[in-house]
Amino acid sequence: MEKVYVAKWYHMILYPDWLRSLHQRPKKFLAELVKPGMTAADIGCGLGFYALELAKMVGRDGRVLAVDFQSQMLNWAKKKARRAQVLDRIKFIQCSQDDLKISEPVDFVLSMWMVHEVPDRERFFRQIRGLLKPDGKYLLAEPKFHVTKQLYDAICDEAQKAGLTKISEPRVGASFAALFAGADRRKPGG
Repeated sequence: MEKVYVAKWYHMILYPDWLRSLHQRPKKFLAELVKPGMTAADIGCGLGFYALELAKMVGRDGRVLAVDFQSQMLNWAKKKARRAQVLDRIKFIQCSQDDLKISEPVDFVLSMWMVHEVPDRERFFRQIRGLLKPDGKYLLAEPKFHVTKQLYDAICDEAQKAGLTKISEPRVGASFAALFAGADRRKPGG
């Protein structure tokens, strides 16, 4: 496993939620992917910006798994969820760098600007693949200001080798982004 740099909680204040919302417009690119009643996972949830957005979108009957391996990130995210009155919809999970520690199937997985920090991406993508329900989707986004197109392409190749199928490249502000399906989308006999 390679040693990678992982952003700390205090780095997140450089990109505050209000600016992120204006710049990335999450409601726009998530609207077709996340519906009320779904179970969604925000892998590498950081300070909780996307976990809160997902919690609003899945509604009272839905559930969000906010996953991070840094307890400081999870603590901040919990405080924000309490203030936004969506704490009851979010389960906070402290993972390790090699195990997501999620056992329930999910409809949608998001990893926003964090896969380049994962030391064992092959294992990570196999775990994502294993979490997805048969019609589940996975959205990967990497920051254009930090990740090269070459690295993004390599990351997408690794995801596909792990059994994920790239179905589109949605527009996500300041990001390279790919939408994957977990199930084999080829027709039987094809």
